[in-house]
Amino acid sequence: MTGTGPVLVAGGLGAVGALLGAALRADGREVLAVDPTAVDPTAAAPAGAVLRADITAPTAPLAAALTTADTVILAVPDQVAVAALPALAPLLKPDTLLVETLSVKTPIAAALRTHRPGGPAVGINPMFAPELGLAQRPVAVIRHGDGPAVAAFVAALRRWGAAVTEMSADDHDRLTAATQVLTHATLLAFGAALDRLDVPAGAAATFPPPHTTLRALLARLGAGTGEVYHDIQRANPHAAAARRALADAVTELDAATGSPSAFAAVLERGRRALGDSAPAARQLCAQLFAALPRNPHPDGAPGAAAEDRSRP
Repeated sequence: MTGTGPVLVAGGLGAVGALLGAALRADGREVLAVDPTAVDPTAAAPAGAVLRADITAPTAPLAAALTTADTVILAVPDQVAVAALPALAPLLKPDTLLVETLSVKTPIAAALRTHRPGGPAVGINPMFAPELGLAQRPVAVIRHGDGPAVAAFVAALRRWGAAVTEMSADDHDRLTAATQVLTHATLLAFGAALDRLDVPAGAAATFPPPHTTLRALLARLGAGTGEVYHDIQRANPHAAAARRALADAVTELDAATGSPSAFAAVLERGRRALGDSAPAARQLCAQLFAALPRNPHPDGAPGAAAEDRSRP
């Protein structure tokens, strides 16, 4: 149990908000989901129900719910959360725990220092598709403002089965610039290049495993929410550097095709980047390739219909 009072989840009808709301309800907490897309237009709703409202412009019923909440979770897009803080912070009790689930942490960390300095606040980033559930899934945790409520929430994440890794806001954004920004940019660029190449129809039977895997990853990303992926590319302060690194690497590779030694140097840089994880990564790749169906679907993305959207 992370507390005893009511919980308000802004964006409570979204995937992440619903995931956390369900976990808290299972702990016996009363949860109010606040969402501007809610069908229920009622002006007020009991705890555990749904209130249609905009967290950036609290109405009287929303303001009343905020003033009594013990925990407020911002499961909303990055720019919405930052924009909401000036109006939100004065309504919260001093000991109300504020939880944010944003993909980028340094802007919200700065906003919290301005609008709610010293208040209990924690950031989490579920590094997986929310529909997969918390059990044994990686969750990055950033303690913006510490205290008993923060410690209790982090302990609850662990009790719910999450694999918690704590870090600073800047370390989080540097990490996700590589693991999310760079990865997504690579897949999006692959898709754009593939579209330009005009691959002949009916060629799926010839796709080798690396290409088939990239197509599956592209399909998974493409089935996701554009707003989430755009936030990651736009708001991360290290995103531009990650995309420049990708563009520079492609330019370097293009130049290296004229020299076997230069090409070998590019390959060696890739090996060096993996470091000691290379053997385990090779083994994982072999397992993934072994699991691919022998007869790919006509679109070249085996199992595409069964792909579940991944937030990261």
